[in-house]
Amino acid sequence: METSKTGLLEPYIPSTTKPWNKFMVTHLLGRTMFGATVAQVNSVLSLSPSEAVDLLFQPYASPDPPGTWVTEAPNFSSSFNSQRTSQLRTWWVRLMYEQPVSIREKMTLFWHNHFVSEAGTVIVPQYMYMQNVLLRNNCVGNFKDLAKQVNRDPAMLIYLDGRYNVVGNPNENYAREFLELFTMGIGNYTETDIREAARALTGWILSGLGSIFVPSRHDYGNKTFLGETGNFDDNDIADIVFNQPVTAKFICAKIYKNFVHQNADISYAQPVIDEMADILRSNNYEIAPLMKTLLKSKLFYSENTISSLVKNPIDLMLGSVKMLNIAFDPSVITARLNYIITQASAAGQFVLDPPNVQGWVGYRNWLSTISMPIRAAFAESIVTGLQKNGQPTGFSVDALNFALSFSAPGNAVQLVKDMTEHLIRLTLTPRQLNVLLEIMLDGSLVQDWYINDPQAPSRIKKYLKALVNLAEFQIN
Repeated sequence: METSKTGLLEPYIPSTTKPWNKFMVTHLLGRTMFGATVAQVNSVLSLSPSEAVDLLFQPYASPDPPGTWVTEAPNFSSSFNSQRTSQLRTWWVRLMYEQPVSIREKMTLFWHNHFVSEAGTVIVPQYMYMQNVLLRNNCVGNFKDLAKQVNRDPAMLIYLDGRYNVVGNPNENYAREFLELFTMGIGNYTETDIREAARALTGWILSGLGSIFVPSRHDYGNKTFLGETGNFDDNDIADIVFNQPVTAKFICAKIYKNFVHQNADISYAQPVIDEMADILRSNNYEIAPLMKTLLKSKLFYSENTISSLVKNPIDLMLGSVKMLNIAFDPSVITARLNYIITQASAAGQFVLDPPNVQGWVGYRNWLSTISMPIRAAFAESIVTGLQKNGQPTGFSVDALNFALSFSAPGNAVQLVKDMTEHLIRLTLTPRQLNVLLEIMLDGSLVQDWYINDPQAPSRIKKYLKALVNLAEFQIN
């Protein structure tokens, strides 16, 4: 790779001042997965930073579908649609929960929030399943190819009315969002470009579990789009869009906000976003080379990047379960995951149903007077095993086993330091750590701490309850 102009995309090389340690590993896995268990952190720690990132991109077996219904003929009025959509939702959250060390599900969710469809609008769960598989199979593949497939994706043809887009009466909904939200960003095209793109996109309708092109519905006239004229179809429109330098910059800005740092105004980051765009374009829009460069970079491990994102509800909730080593019994896993899905939805993130075509805006929008009590109550409920209303969650952290997964459970000071570093991205002050230590000791002396004391599990839970209530716990 040529030398980075800003220097920010140069590889992070561990040093005495910036060692590769558990703190750096939990940062990497926190950004690329939905939390990591202590064992996953320890296994990645034995790798170099570059090997750790490469491991995240290793392919592994595609999941079995959520049910045999995925191949059934779609039926908009089926009484099973809503139940199957719920099944699909649980199936996906289970993939997030059970995943090995891999970026696959985090990237699938990134694309779900980019090429947005809402299950409540699409109605047919088979189509939402197919779209989810499309996003997963291409999650670190080629962005241009993915965009071309989304143009013809049945769920998208329903969601943005592409199936009604016909010669003589073009429907502009999809063309508008394709340019504004999926590829170029507002201000880089005209209303005429939208109209002409809509004409080029005509002709696609639903057919069984797929989509087909109906020539009689397509507009074969010349279109003038982004300064080029010809008898364009949907693929031609995509090719022209991906020839615009602004397209790479647009998607790179979104990747930056999701994986590096988010602010209302990220103009300060434009030089490095431009560099990311150069990498993307020089790799013909392959996502993996860009993401690997980014995740191996000095920028990614800089102080400004670490702990600069607000966890989305799924990150917070599923991540808490993973980081606390909570293992669900297969016989009850559906009920447990549905509790997480319900709580995440109450906090503003209902998987498969973003609020609108713009998706979840994220960042500080995750934190409101409505969502904060829900987020805090959930984190507390998996420590205590009780919801705010006194109802049991059905699961809670095994406090003793959690403590024993660290190297010095018999040393109270070290144990608090290790557990805190695992669970919180920000470095706490010595005073904060001391307060947490006092909570865990619960009135006893530090030298009297004994991990096999019958009181130890309840004391560790008191510490964990205090920790998950810290504002810092909301940050990734």
